[in-house]
Amino acid sequence: MASSSPHAHMTSQPPSPNGISAAAILATLSDSRPSSSHVGHIHAFSDDDEPGGISLTNYIDSFSAPEVPFASHHAPEDPGDAAQVSMDQTPYTALDQHAAALEALTMEQLPTPSLPIPTPDNLDAIMSITFSGHQDFVPSTYEEHLSIHDTTAFFDITSFFQYYARLPKALCPSLEIVQPPETVTREDLNGDKCDFQGIDWTERAPRSDIRAQRDSFEKAKIRHRVFEGHGITHSHRLRNTEDYFAFQRMNTRHRVIYPHFQLRNLMTALSRNDIIYATKKAILRTDALGSPAVPIIDLQKRLLNGSPCQVTTLAAQDNVLIAGGFEGDYAIADLSSTSEESVHYGMIKDYSAESKSYISNHVHMFNSRTSYTPQAVLCSNDYRLRVLDCTTDTFIHSFMYPTAVNCSATSPDGRMRVIVGDFHETLIANAETGQPFETLNAHSDHAFACAWADDGIHVASAAQDSTIAVWDARFWQRPLVVMPSELSIPRVLRFSPIGSGPRVLISAEADDYISIINAQTWDSKQVFDFFGPVAGISMTPDGQSLFVANSDRRFGGIIELERTGRAGHDAASRARSRWTGDDTYAGDDISDDFEHADWGGDSDMEVDPRVMNNASARERRGVDLGDFVI
Repeated sequence: MASSSPHAHMTSQPPSPNGISAAAILATLSDSRPSSSHVGHIHAFSDDDEPGGISLTNYIDSFSAPEVPFASHHAPEDPGDAAQVSMDQTPYTALDQHAAALEALTMEQLPTPSLPIPTPDNLDAIMSITFSGHQDFVPSTYEEHLSIHDTTAFFDITSFFQYYARLPKALCPSLEIVQPPETVTREDLNGDKCDFQGIDWTERAPRSDIRAQRDSFEKAKIRHRVFEGHGITHSHRLRNTEDYFAFQRMNTRHRVIYPHFQLRNLMTALSRNDIIYATKKAILRTDALGSPAVPIIDLQKRLLNGSPCQVTTLAAQDNVLIAGGFEGDYAIADLSSTSEESVHYGMIKDYSAESKSYISNHVHMFNSRTSYTPQAVLCSNDYRLRVLDCTTDTFIHSFMYPTAVNCSATSPDGRMRVIVGDFHETLIANAETGQPFETLNAHSDHAFACAWADDGIHVASAAQDSTIAVWDARFWQRPLVVMPSELSIPRVLRFSPIGSGPRVLISAEADDYISIINAQTWDSKQVFDFFGPVAGISMTPDGQSLFVANSDRRFGGIIELERTGRAGHDAASRARSRWTGDDTYAGDDISDDFEHADWGGDSDMEVDPRVMNNASARERRGVDLGDFVI
């Protein structure tokens, strides 16, 4: 980093020409999102309905300049005024300023015919159409994938302990003889006597020794790349000093399976009572207590090229579940129904003959700007990003990019989308046209994860160069910060939802590590380590529970972490400590800590429909009930 202090004040710089172009382009979009007063049903709105939303140029006027941990660049103190001044200058007036940076990209809006909605009467016909249209898939994409060797995969902890740990074997019995309990709770933890995976280390070696040996061994295996992008160093390592979450429980009877080593979005939680995850045979539902799993979709009942479907990614929102597979197939399920007829199967229809892979790399859901019909965005290996209307099972957009698209996230207002793939750049695109208007450079390898925060401002991406970059949507010229992962490649990113407490960014690495990053200062984090690959992470909509899918063959399961409530008070304490003796402030405005520790102020969160808890419930999070005597 150019500056050792993350709170250093920077000199003002004009907004990037591309940023001005983006604001001008997006300002021309019509605001037609309906009011949020809908009650429990889906209704189609037209452009004549009550307008809502906010244009990007008005949106940036309502926020102060961001804190940027770089010595020579900073967003203007009044982005709105700076934008207006710059628009009057010749270099910033053209709407095609982004063209030069994107001349290598090709964009095409493709008409996409949809499959009919399956019913008991036409299901066989649809399935025959599906299979006849994809005979070129033999051998299947999944079979071809099995021949790919993952050189970054960690050894499972049992094999590592038995063959690679430098231990006197006679004194350290193998982990093969350990029978993990079905449930490990916070009350069961007892130092090395029982960790949260149910392993008793007292007869072996201290867990800390095994952790250190494993980290050293795996580091030597992973080929870390030197980050050489745009003058930003790869040395901004965060302090492990935060306390956002605490271990609550682990249920070892539920094992999430990921069929592709680079795709780790195989679990989602709509609540503590609705945890949905994929296995080789089915998509299942359980709860935080580890109740017996109930099947939602039986994958063995549907064959592609003579083999059962393999789910590569899934997402759920508002009782709608969508899962993507290896062969361009997908399934939509109504989670409020227990009928098998509520599951709709589909297949992409606009594939090109030259494409060799149709893997669904990622899917996320968002609310349309023009209606509250749930929309799903599927990113595919065949170079396309598709938007699916889940209610009608109709593809409403299909955008082509120069190479495989690995992940995307839509901004809260539905106007923009961040896109990453088999390219080093991070693209910011118009969500309704697919056209990129910003090309961000912070990575030196392909990226597989991205996220957009609920404040509409913060955007994150993670790549196979083991870096995580965070951007400010008001100032695209440089990232706010670039951070290295803890050990392995970050595969999943999630921002905490609005109303959940102090804002955090969660990074799930391919193996062993979850980092919960302070999304306010970007200088500290909480690291949660275990043994085993991560198949997915998900926060409940209220942000109070974080679920982690551990896929270790013996000691895996679903881990629940619970918000502690203490981090908010720590943030306020840090704010008070930055006041100096001469009544000046040594950091950002103190209101950042007291009023904006969450993604919005209390007055904003009271009227935001995304906030799951009222002010009283949010206040109770900071109360330690263990101090009360009854």
